[in-house]
Amino acid sequence: MIIFDRHFNSGFFDILKGGDILLFQHLFWFFGHPEVYILILPAFGLISEIIIKCSQCIIYGRDSMIIALILISLIGSIVWGHHMFMVGFDIDTKIYFTAVTSIIGIPTGIKILNWLATIWSGNLLLITSFYWLIGFVYSFSFGGITGIILANCIIDTLLHDSYFVVGHFHYVLSLGAVYTIFSSFFNYYINITIYYYLHDFLGRIAFIYLFISSNLIFLSMHSQGVLGFPRRIFDYSIIYFKLNWFSYYGIVGILISVFIIIYSLFH
Repeated sequence: MIIFDRHFNSGFFDILKGGDILLFQHLFWFFGHPEVYILILPAFGLISEIIIKCSQCIIYGRDSMIIALILISLIGSIVWGHHMFMVGFDIDTKIYFTAVTSIIGIPTGIKILNWLATIWSGNLLLITSFYWLIGFVYSFSFGGITGIILANCIIDTLLHDSYFVVGHFHYVLSLGAVYTIFSSFFNYYINITIYYYLHDFLGRIAFIYLFISSNLIFLSMHSQGVLGFPRRIFDYSIIYFKLNWFSYYGIVGILISVFIIIYSLFH
């Protein structure tokens, strides 16, 4: 549609030709928000498999987990407007997107509770992949809670385009995906290489470094967002200096964690 607007004189997004400038944003987020669920749904399946192995029992509430996945996929396709609370929606539209965004926390919460119930009732194997799994459950739960906070159109108006939003989606998607990747890596590596085990002790040290470092980065981002630190701004006021140092040390810790994991591949 952009190509047609630019080169073939159409007017999908051109107000002067009867187009709608907000249509692009609607279409973008109608694609963009379900996309993040598509990215995290495979992680849900991997985490369930690893929990079954580490707990040595079947997953708690299997049917409810499947229904929750379906509901997350369906509801995730109709909540895109919570990215657009600042564009001038009428109050009814804001209420609708606030409500459905909050409702999606129910099937997500079901999955978290079922995972925890499986861990609680099982005979745990404290292997390296289990620690990364716990990191996923924590980061995804914390990010989900801040997501429910941002679902409120009034609070989102205050925190929109701030570092609070950056901290939220990194806890949910970035950390959620990273913990799942490393948990799966340590869990399935022996299946791929057949004969070669990863160094468990180094894997646990790497997890501790990554867990502490990632929380240094993204917890401080929530505080910066509440104080009004805008995202996408290169420079910043001196009042955010100390909080930015938390992020700096956190990044150093994450690099150390990655180097430890690479080192464990060869020892």
